[in-house]
Amino acid sequence: MTCVEAEPLIGASLDGELDPQTALRMEQHFTTCASCALLLERLQRLQQEIAEADLDWSAHADLRQLAAAIRRQTNPPWWRGPWVWRSVLGAVAALALVSVFLPSQPASSLERQMVDNHLRSLLANHLVDVPSSDQHQVKPWFQGKLDFAPAVPDLSAQGFVLMGGRLDVVGGRPAAAIVYRRRQHVVNLWVSRTSGSDRPVSTSELEGFHVLEWQKGGAAYWAVSDLNAEELGEFAKLIRSH
Repeated sequence: MTCVEAEPLIGASLDGELDPQTALRMEQHFTTCASCALLLERLQRLQQEIAEADLDWSAHADLRQLAAAIRRQTNPPWWRGPWVWRSVLGAVAALALVSVFLPSQPASSLERQMVDNHLRSLLANHLVDVPSSDQHQVKPWFQGKLDFAPAVPDLSAQGFVLMGGRLDVVGGRPAAAIVYRRRQHVVNLWVSRTSGSDRPVSTSELEGFHVLEWQKGGAAYWAVSDLNAEELGEFAKLIRSH
């Protein structure tokens, strides 16, 4: 079995979904291919972190509906599209390669949370709660679920296609996660309320992912993607202009 044959099957191998013959061939491949074995190890670690993560919190009664919504899983038909799995495998491959060849860089706990949230949205089958490319469907969906109304710009003309939105938590606060796609790259944009003053865009990189953060108009924004820094910066500029 070659790496080209094995890579698309790593997720199924991790979940025990392969037939016995293919599973045996995969096990044999892992013993001889350090690259695929490393990808499997990273996926196993992520799966364990997701399983052990304490995603519940002590919430007021009016936040229980939000907590339940965050735990719900959706499976929109387009989820099985091949570009999604290419993005997942590409993200994990980048994560593994950076960990092997680069020294670890200091990162804030919130930066780490945002990258973990980004990966979790891809690997936990929870990319969006409301799958739609129509901003007039996504924006109203957040009403009554958050105590603010996040802007949902249509950036398709600029090459960033709206995929939908979901509820999430950032720094212990409810947040809107608005999802865009640039070619085969997923861009997660989180928006939450803040009492802080406006701040320009700050950029960082963590394990192969670009992380952008800024504040404007009483809202805090985070954008995370494996998209190149220049294009993700263009995305942030477009969001800030709305």
